[in-house]
Amino acid sequence: MSLGLEEEKNNQASEQSHFQHDDLIATMKSGANWFYWIAGLSVVNTIIYISGADWSFLAGLGLTQLADGFVDVAIENGAPSMLKAVAIAFDFVIIGIFAFFGYYAGKRSSAVFIIGIVIYLLDGILLLVLGIYVAAAFHAFALYFIIRGFMACRSLNAFEANRPFQPPPPPPAV
Repeated sequence: MSLGLEEEKNNQASEQSHFQHDDLIATMKSGANWFYWIAGLSVVNTIIYISGADWSFLAGLGLTQLADGFVDVAIENGAPSMLKAVAIAFDFVIIGIFAFFGYYAGKRSSAVFIIGIVIYLLDGILLLVLGIYVAAAFHAFALYFIIRGFMACRSLNAFEANRPFQPPPPPPAV
């Protein structure tokens, strides 16, 4: 009788562990997806810049907007207008890096999460220094979820490292 009770407890613990594992995966993927959102909204900001408008989304990268602003000032002061192409290329390199962060963070790379967090934090500090407080506050909001994703990633990696080795199932009989 006690063996059945022990087995039932083990099954409940295993089921609870499975639900926690699924929650960690969802949180990790949510954090990683923030990098895609940042990249996507930065693409929109770059398209807005190309079109000549003077507004942008809060969630975009301050670094790309700063580079665009410097180029605009340089062109107004006599620099060749071809310099705008350099700013656009720079924007897309930075955007590509954030898409890269999204991809590899989604593959459970703690190192990529950390690098992305540090760069986005520095970008937020740049916005604070420039006095763009609402965009900096959005950076803080996004960083909260990215950091949650990183913490979930670490927990998942620790869980996988501590799980006993299980050989793969045999191939199906032909």
